[in-house]
Amino acid sequence: MEQINSLLEKYNHFKDAQIRSIQPLSDSSKVVTIVVQDDDGEDINTVKIEFNNITDSKILDNSVLSFMDMGFGISIVKEHDLYGFALGKGTAMLHVQNAPLYIIASDIAIEEEK
Repeated sequence: MEQINSLLEKYNHFKDAQIRSIQPLSDSSKVVTIVVQDDDGEDINTVKIEFNNITDSKILDNSVLSFMDMGFGISIVKEHDLYGFALGKGTAMLHVQNAPLYIIASDIAIEEEK
């Protein structure tokens, strides 16, 4: 969780970033690609978050992801050995399950690209 919190702090919880895609790897695994852009809209950093052993999710079609309001960024919380990823600012799994887009999984891996 320390690595996750450092990443969220580094990118200000990805406020005003863009969720570029959510790609399925298998029935229980997905990769979320988030892009941080500069003021001109140029991509500066790409972060891929891989979720494995997904227990619950609400996934939107990739064609609508660029229209999602990222003004509040994203949340990643951990409760009862499960990670919850959600759109918006929250600190509990209850927030995750009420978000317009969320993934709950037992395993998470993060890859930062520049």
